Amino acid sequence: MPAVLFDVDPFRTPFVVTRRPTNLYFTALPAGADESAARVVLARDVRAGDLVLASFASYPIPGRVTPGTSWVTRPYAADPRPWNPDCTCTPCSVGRDVCGPVPSVVFAVDDTRWGLECDVWEADEPVLVIPAALLSLPVPA
Repeated sequence: MPAVLFDVDPFRTPFVVTRRPTNLYFTALPAGADESAARVVLARDVRAGDLVLASFASYPIPGRVTPGTSWVTRPYAADPRPWNPDCTCTPCSVGRDVCGPVPSVVFAVDDTRWGLECDVWEADEPVLVIPAALLSLPVPA
């Protein structure tokens, strides 16, 4: 997929979506996932089963006028749930310390070598997903 511009709403800068990397650090999309079906949505609008592909750089980059794609290394099926402010995993603790009490959503809880870890997103954060309805096969959990 060549670079594509997406516009979530007229008050934001458009998002540049570049081709997904194909090196050893990025796992291939699962069977049934077509990159051309990807959509930019806000985190609060991600639904169960949507395949999470990327976020967008929220920090300014000199010379760049549009936020670029920050691909996740391993796409995963979203399982959205409200953020638990009492969670003690590292992502929740860092989010609480850095971002403060903002409306957030957790897309997944992974069992990592450090224990259970949440994937926390701010509710208004843009996310690149392939909607579950556009996946030709269900994505394994």
